[in-house]
Amino acid sequence: MKKLSYIMTTVILMFTGCQPITLDEKLATALILEKYHYPIIVDHDIYCNDPDHAYTILKSGLVEKGFVKVLKSKKIGETISFVSFTTAAKPYLLPTPPADKISKIQRVKVADETFGAIKEIRVMSSDNKAIVGYTTIRKKNVFVAAIKNSLKDTLSHEVYFIRADDGWKLLDKKSEIEFLSY
Repeated sequence: MKKLSYIMTTVILMFTGCQPITLDEKLATALILEKYHYPIIVDHDIYCNDPDHAYTILKSGLVEKGFVKVLKSKKIGETISFVSFTTAAKPYLLPTPPADKISKIQRVKVADETFGAIKEIRVMSSDNKAIVGYTTIRKKNVFVAAIKNSLKDTLSHEVYFIRADDGWKLLDKKSEIEFLSY
């Protein structure tokens, strides 16, 4: 009788241990958030010494809102930039690499991109690969007006998962053909 309980326990463990672990929304969301570190900052470079870019900034309404100052003209040899930022713009200014500072380029925050929701989970017939579609939402700020082509409010993404011995893993960006042959 004692051997029967050991045999039954072993059989139950074998059947439950061999069952495929399903990839659900909660697990997929956790792995996506861990890999891509949402929310992320969406930035844009403003070329402060470019007259065409200064004209775009002038038309954007940022001058009237008090975030930037724009020179309408300057004399040859003047080192002052066409675009300069006020103290109101300080929360939106991002660290700019030294090479960009020499060229008078300022990086600004235009939006925060946050995780939206899982749209679909397609598990392959082999039960060890899955394609997950999800959305992200962009929360724009006033500097989005500096971009000529507007940013979309929501974006759709597709990521690939593979099940290994220790569970589901999110693969680095691959094409669907590479993924299917993996």
